[in-house]
Amino acid sequence: MEGALEAYVSREIPRRYGEHSIVDVNKVLPGRILVDFHFKKSDNTHVFVEVIAKKIGRTMLDRIINTYAAISSIEPTLKRFELVVVGRDIEDSVREELAGIPVKLLTFEQIGVTSEKAHDLRRLELQTQRQPPHLSPNEAKLVAICEAENKTIIRPSDVQEVLDCTPSYAYLLLHSLRNKNWIERVSQGLYQFIPLSYGYPDRIRPTNPYVVGASLIEPYYFSYYTSNSHYGLTTQVPYTVFIATTKKKPDFEWSGANFKFITLSKDKFFGYRKEVVYDTLVNMAEPEKSLVDSFDKPKYVGGLEQLTRIAWRGMSRLNRDKIVKYAVKMKSHSLIQRLGFVISFLSEEGLVEPLSPKQESMLLDHVGGSVIYLDSRRPRTGKMSKTWRIINNVPRSQLLGEIEIR
Repeated sequence: MEGALEAYVSREIPRRYGEHSIVDVNKVLPGRILVDFHFKKSDNTHVFVEVIAKKIGRTMLDRIINTYAAISSIEPTLKRFELVVVGRDIEDSVREELAGIPVKLLTFEQIGVTSEKAHDLRRLELQTQRQPPHLSPNEAKLVAICEAENKTIIRPSDVQEVLDCTPSYAYLLLHSLRNKNWIERVSQGLYQFIPLSYGYPDRIRPTNPYVVGASLIEPYYFSYYTSNSHYGLTTQVPYTVFIATTKKKPDFEWSGANFKFITLSKDKFFGYRKEVVYDTLVNMAEPEKSLVDSFDKPKYVGGLEQLTRIAWRGMSRLNRDKIVKYAVKMKSHSLIQRLGFVISFLSEEGLVEPLSPKQESMLLDHVGGSVIYLDSRRPRTGKMSKTWRIINNVPRSQLLGEIEIR
């Protein structure tokens, strides 16, 4: 919903359903379908309300049916739910088409918005179309605090703390600010603030994936392709943001950025620090841990060719003792075998200095008893390294393919 008319209707909806608790506003359903309000009755019936600014005609049928289907696809399945669609007017043919589906159709007048009121609101909208919408005192207070504190992410709990209000009021205020283009919904209960410096009315939203990624889960740190790119260990610019965490979370997409969450055991979740990225302070893998994480899960850095490049760049710039220490701490035999072999390979090629006897000995003490393939996804042929108990099934030309030999 957008505009003065829709904003007014959005305020009337909670009044009509005041006996229900608000679960969410601007809720994203399966298939990335958006619905304006999600309420819950005392008997645990879920009520979804969608507001359409114009007359509901046959062209809106697919939208309504798709919304209903998306609600039906929510996991876990809702035992009881209702879909309410509110429009300026409703064609009789639409009511007939939807007669077999439990969808409630209401006009603006049925929720208390008269045609005269709707006309006045449309006229007001035309008069103020190129001006920033008026903010209520509480909205202005919240915006001012966000501007003063350079706040980028807002949650309903933040609004409650600032305004000392109820959760329902916090959700409604955020819904209003979203309609006025001051915030952008990222996910349920998570919004990104859009500072005034980003222009008005054609707001150019901030697109800092690090801000969003850092707000999606706790604990977390950026690693793999993302941290390697940050430290210049790879020249590739990843389209996916890789986030290490101890929790399980499905992949997430926002504003063209994909977020992939890698679940680590508590033993592996270490070695990160605060880094400033695009004026934002976030948790980032230390350079040495970024390299070690890459050898632990090569598929998240672009494969063996990129892994060799990362080692080539990293071994000449990073703290080798810390690399070895972190590798041993990960308690992964295959990681040790890959790391030791690649460093030895690069050393034999004259591209990096060899490990010191002490460093190499520490790694060799943790080589597993099983022989592994350098790349488990390639054909199982190749020459075996008895030292590292690894079969090199990647051609030399490919291992060196991403290295700039001068």
